[in-house]
Amino acid sequence: MHPRKLVRDSVGFAVAQYVVRAALMLRGVIAARLLGPFAYGAWNALTLVFDYGTLAALGTQQGLDQAVPGRIVAADPSRLEGVKRAGLFNILLLTGVFAAACLFGLVRSHGRILAFWGLGGVLLALLCMALINLSNYYLTLLRSHGNIPAVSTWFVLQGAIGTVLGLSLVPFVGAWGLLWGWLAGTACALVYAHLQSRGAVPLAPRVSHDSLALVQIGLPMFLYTASALVMRSIDRIIILRFLGTEQLGYYGLAIMVLSLLLYLPDSVAYVLYPHFVREFHAAGDRPEAIAGRVDRTLRVLSVAVPGLCGLTFLVAREGAIALLPQFVPGATAARILCFGAGALALANLSSIVLMTLGRRLVLMPAAVFVTALGASLDWCIVRAGYGITGVAWATLATFCVHGALLLWLSLQSLGFSLPRRLWRMARLYLPLVASILLAFVVDRYLPWAEVLGLHVRLARVSLGAVTFLALYGLATAWLVRGLGLRQLLQEFNAPRLAALRRAAVTDA
Repeated sequence: MHPRKLVRDSVGFAVAQYVVRAALMLRGVIAARLLGPFAYGAWNALTLVFDYGTLAALGTQQGLDQAVPGRIVAADPSRLEGVKRAGLFNILLLTGVFAAACLFGLVRSHGRILAFWGLGGVLLALLCMALINLSNYYLTLLRSHGNIPAVSTWFVLQGAIGTVLGLSLVPFVGAWGLLWGWLAGTACALVYAHLQSRGAVPLAPRVSHDSLALVQIGLPMFLYTASALVMRSIDRIIILRFLGTEQLGYYGLAIMVLSLLLYLPDSVAYVLYPHFVREFHAAGDRPEAIAGRVDRTLRVLSVAVPGLCGLTFLVAREGAIALLPQFVPGATAARILCFGAGALALANLSSIVLMTLGRRLVLMPAAVFVTALGASLDWCIVRAGYGITGVAWATLATFCVHGALLLWLSLQSLGFSLPRRLWRMARLYLPLVASILLAFVVDRYLPWAEVLGLHVRLARVSLGAVTFLALYGLATAWLVRGLGLRQLLQEFNAPRLAALRRAAVTDA
């Protein structure tokens, strides 16, 4: 793939994701304000069904990610068609099994989710989950065929329709409006993906030897993904179980902030993964074929994401006071947890590197270890009475260990020597440490901390943001030297911009 197309796809997908995340953030803020902590906590509890529903396919999606690009390169249409149909069979069958098991478990447990939503709400949530899984089948194949713009548009449609319709229904039906909106948005986006597939996404499932092969290929990454999901959601599960729905509502502010910050690194990893696979196999399975791009991407993310985390730390408290005064008890947790995005950015990219290099098996014990660590820390913190703020600190520590472990394994797999690994680990984590320290220092020593006036608080936040950016830029500028950022930006040559440039030259 030409570097310009890669840059356009990456930037386009990242922009689309940030537009979607901004819409979802707006939805979250307005919905939280309208619903209050308890009902908003119930909505957050229901989203766990959506999250865990993505695991229903037992590695089929990850298997398609591995198998489809290789068969496209092999130019064997019949084998390519066969693996796609086998993937669809797995997804439909296993999603049905998961939905039945989930419904049975929720009905038997009579827990907080069923108490608020009832059987009808659970059934709607499971239907939405099934549509999301089918959509992921489409998106996996569209991405493998290089149609990243269609993938980006799917997210925009789902987010826009789900946000607008959901918020418009909240005043009439409460939290149910969010559920109906998300269901409608997912259905409309699925129709769009089907129209964009142009025959590349078959809809006739077929069981074959590829059905089992896809699960076997994707199982290591699935186990890692499942463990990573547990690691990233165990804090919500423990809060819901031991502290209640209202405390989960307060903690939802931290989840909103973390999700927003993660969309940049998640978007980059999402776009880069199939390209890593192709380049690695095209070069005869040589790790050095992708080592340079991995190193540059890690360096950029290691500086960019912690910088955004520091800004978020300085803005979150005043933002909660101004927009969501009912949720101020969750502001401290949000300010702490936002730094977890810096560690997860490194972990996410490292995981796709290990997948590309065929080191999927090392992901399983790493993920199980970190998940057990996170669950233990969160449980101990809650039992000790430190509440959601303590859970945020424990989760941040878990994310940092997770990122460091996967980063070490990926650098080792790329062939870096021990001294070079140690140096790169220190260089990649230094911006996160600098961001945490500078954000805390700036927040601590800025004036007007006790002044209650809104205008004064806004001035304090603005001064803090400028001061932080200046200090952080000075502290990290040397880390991005030599990356060729100017050349990278020049290669972003979108067709419309190119046409405008040619027209300007002609007029001159």
